[in-house]
Amino acid sequence: MNRKTYSDDYDTVRFSYPPGLDNKCIICGKEVKYCYSDNGKLVHTLEGDIYQVVNYYSCINEECEMSKVAFNPSPRFDYSGRHFGSDVFRFISNEFLVFKQKPDQILLRLKLEHQLDISIDTVRRMYEDVLQLKSKQIDERTEEIIQNQGFILLGLDGQDPGGDASSIWCFMDLVSNRILATRKFDSLDHEKLRETIEEIENLYGVKIIGWVSDKQNVITKCHDEYYPDIPHQYCQFHFLRNTWRHLAALDSNVYLPLKKAINGLYIHSASKSTKVHFENVGKASVRDAFENTDKELQTMLKVKNKTLKELRGTWLYETLEKYANDMNTVCNTLDPTFRFTKIMKNTITTLNEALAGVKQYYEDSKLLFEYFQKIRTVFGKKTLSHEENVEQLTEIYDELFAIAKEKDPTIKLDECKAFLPSKKKTTVEILGEWCRLWKSYLPGLFEYYKFPKAVKTNLDVEKAFSVEKQAIYSRVAKANVWRMVATRGEDYLRIKHCELDELASDIVFQYSEEVIRQLRKQLSATMREISAIGRARSKQYREFDVDVNKHVRQKAKKGGGAI
Repeated sequence: MNRKTYSDDYDTVRFSYPPGLDNKCIICGKEVKYCYSDNGKLVHTLEGDIYQVVNYYSCINEECEMSKVAFNPSPRFDYSGRHFGSDVFRFISNEFLVFKQKPDQILLRLKLEHQLDISIDTVRRMYEDVLQLKSKQIDERTEEIIQNQGFILLGLDGQDPGGDASSIWCFMDLVSNRILATRKFDSLDHEKLRETIEEIENLYGVKIIGWVSDKQNVITKCHDEYYPDIPHQYCQFHFLRNTWRHLAALDSNVYLPLKKAINGLYIHSASKSTKVHFENVGKASVRDAFENTDKELQTMLKVKNKTLKELRGTWLYETLEKYANDMNTVCNTLDPTFRFTKIMKNTITTLNEALAGVKQYYEDSKLLFEYFQKIRTVFGKKTLSHEENVEQLTEIYDELFAIAKEKDPTIKLDECKAFLPSKKKTTVEILGEWCRLWKSYLPGLFEYYKFPKAVKTNLDVEKAFSVEKQAIYSRVAKANVWRMVATRGEDYLRIKHCELDELASDIVFQYSEEVIRQLRKQLSATMREISAIGRARSKQYREFDVDVNKHVRQKAKKGGGAI
């Protein structure tokens, strides 16, 4: 043995064959015989050090496979064949999964509360084991839940981790809110997507009764070509957000010129060190004289768009118009010969000129905003039928196209082309794009009526990516987030989409040395791959050879020599 059997520094525990098995083989039920004892191992537990000695046995039945190996099925103190107890592993699991602690916080608690001498690297290693093991266990539980549910309502979306890492696609059941599968793709087409969906369907052994997506081309092409009979709900939030972005771009034609005018005011740009004479006051800088006015105007510029709810340009126009009018009312009561009055008057004139310059954009933005809120209100009504939704929205979009037609009689809906939001687009073009979006999205906006649960958006999938990334942000520096997402993101997606009792369940009870060894191997391979992608210094830079061979050293063509 490596150590003394008895010591004041530790307790010695010898593991014989489990009494409950009555010296019977775990495979064939025959008697077992003692073979030898190991050399013992010092195991560090939360309750102190234990010197663990294990007796090994083999089956006396020569036909049994256990006759050729030495074994002992007794549960032990150590974890993963290492020198820390399974209770330490359990403690780290609960701290990480249930209480959301980081490795350095867990290390501090182990040292302060249990006086355990353990390194941060050991804690991190166990942390990774917990993440992977629990992720695998959650997958097994998900399979049970989906099979009991009997169907899948499929939500799907992709995430770009950053760097040059492969995109991560998440497939979620939107009824149970469980992660069905995650896949990595360097590139994805509709055929590869179909293969993945069939794998998921075969894995769970139930039918997919519906899709919910943000209407990406690869998704719609896959659905329309291979699954046309399955209802496909287009995300209503994405539809509204795409519509809103064009409105926000139009509204920026109000905000940006007003911002430029405010920042260009004499009371804001004048030198602070240059002082001039103000009647009844004496010498002071213009900036100091109009300090509060300038401060209020600058505060107005800090307003932000509230997605789907408020436009900053429209708000700034209305607020600034009232502010200029109030200033003018006060200015009219002042002595017109005073320097202060003259500067104030010029400020009001500049503001009014800026307001007049964007008035048409303001009126158009205001009009479109009112129509947008009408559209949003219809989508928000829960009592309308499919037909009533379509009827009310069709009426609104007919009105919008009539407005576009009034502004430009030559516009034709069939000729309206998709474009990205841009402040350079005219109101007519934006109205045309709104109507085109409506026509494009209409076939899938209300398919949720065919689902057992009214799922109108795929926001749960987007939120899954957001929650995953936030969990990783709390663990590593911003520069390393993309690497963590690429290597551990799929596991974080799973632990963030399960029940608390699953996270709190005893990880030691479900532990398997063979499984964890395989999981560690997979993680190590993934980390090497991602590290190679992000490594610039060690890369062999010879790609210029490709260009040389392509454009200079071309192979000889048939019937002639090299070019």
